[in-house]
Amino acid sequence: MALVRKRIAYPAYLPDQLPRNVLTLATNVLPAVDGYRPVKTLTAISEPLGATFRGGGAFISASGIAYLLSGTANGLERYVGGAWTTLLAAMSVPTRWRFAQFGDYVVAVNGVDTKEIDLSAGTASSLTGAPSGNGVAVVGDFVVITRADDNRLMVQWSAFNNHRGWTAGVDQSGFQPLLTGDEVKGIAGGEYGVILQRFRLVRMERTGDDKAPFNFAEITPNFGCASSGSIAQAGRTVFFLSDRGFMALEDGQTLKPIGNEKFDQTFRDSVSVSDYEKLWAAVDPKRSLVMWGMPGTPGRIWVYNWVLDRASTIELPFAGLFSGYETSSTLEDIAEIYPSLDDMPYSLDDARFQGGDPRLYVVTNANEVGALSGPNMRATMKMGWIAPADPNVSRVRAAWPITDATAGVSISLDARQQMGSDQAVTTGGTMQSSGRVPLRCRGRYVSITQTHEAGTVWTYSQGADLEFEAGGLR
Repeated sequence: MALVRKRIAYPAYLPDQLPRNVLTLATNVLPAVDGYRPVKTLTAISEPLGATFRGGGAFISASGIAYLLSGTANGLERYVGGAWTTLLAAMSVPTRWRFAQFGDYVVAVNGVDTKEIDLSAGTASSLTGAPSGNGVAVVGDFVVITRADDNRLMVQWSAFNNHRGWTAGVDQSGFQPLLTGDEVKGIAGGEYGVILQRFRLVRMERTGDDKAPFNFAEITPNFGCASSGSIAQAGRTVFFLSDRGFMALEDGQTLKPIGNEKFDQTFRDSVSVSDYEKLWAAVDPKRSLVMWGMPGTPGRIWVYNWVLDRASTIELPFAGLFSGYETSSTLEDIAEIYPSLDDMPYSLDDARFQGGDPRLYVVTNANEVGALSGPNMRATMKMGWIAPADPNVSRVRAAWPITDATAGVSISLDARQQMGSDQAVTTGGTMQSSGRVPLRCRGRYVSITQTHEAGTVWTYSQGADLEFEAGGLR
């Protein structure tokens, strides 16, 4: 029989489905419209924080300067001039810090004592009169805090256009206990609020009535958020983990399952319910990605591209995730890099010094804030079973990876007569300078695993051309 070359394009990562014509592994890659792209190694951009990382955020002041904040187990720190400076110390914070910007101020909750950060002055202090809370957001012209003063059912909001006014009944400030739906897990803000309870979702809407400024409308009963750490927001879409899997709430009303029959069950098999609160969630807006990470050594991050409706995973040691912006550079920072302004190749008003570019931050186990910006990580893509010469046996002779990598690519094949048989033949090889990977095996069903070694240069991987000849039926 003549040799045949057949293109095998890598399908979506769908580990929950039957292992046939799907990817069962997509590790250290990102979904792309035509395949997968590499994930870069975690590189620290800062010195270690003074204590265990508990949450972070980046904010842009009215003057256009971007600031990076990190909450720790002991207090609060701000990144200035290439180093962390302490804003608050001598605290004991056992839970997460969460932040919401209101003008040139940031309101920070930590379950213990709500704080106010003045971005321009670079100072932080207790926000007098404000309740403690587990979540904070800006809804319209109000700051809203959930689980107010450790009341698991309470939502409290500030005075109108005043984050310092917290006396109920004064300037529209008030509170609302949510008596059904169990504990409040968190909130997403905007022109309306989305309150996520353990077994219910509620929309918080303006009424126009000064005495009762908000209406609380149930979005869905008996369906809620299983982890406060799983909540992430991208525009008008709120992502979270429910008992039924990962969900996206669009426009505050349309609930969409995004992991059902895709990766929900694989997640549940690898993460205990008792560990759900250890999850970190963050959005990478530049690449339309939402990520849910379980810290560890290594930790695992589940990646979902909401535009492509495709997923992948990342495995690396890490302690936390958060969305933010690149920080602005002061004149002092620039002077350290370019001691002589005459030798500086850029203008002082160049965009690279202004900050504000959206960025995903990942925190190392050493409490260093970093980014996925180093050399490419080792990446693996494994397909479920395919039958190249169906119903005949295939005698595979070679594979040609479809990628722009010129080195560091290997392919292995698992060939079997029946999908459920014990492993029969496994063969592998490394890509030669011609782009060919020599292989030799036979079987009706074949599973392809492609690996890109760490540190190699590549930008996309789409699949492989399989070179084979058709044999008999057995």
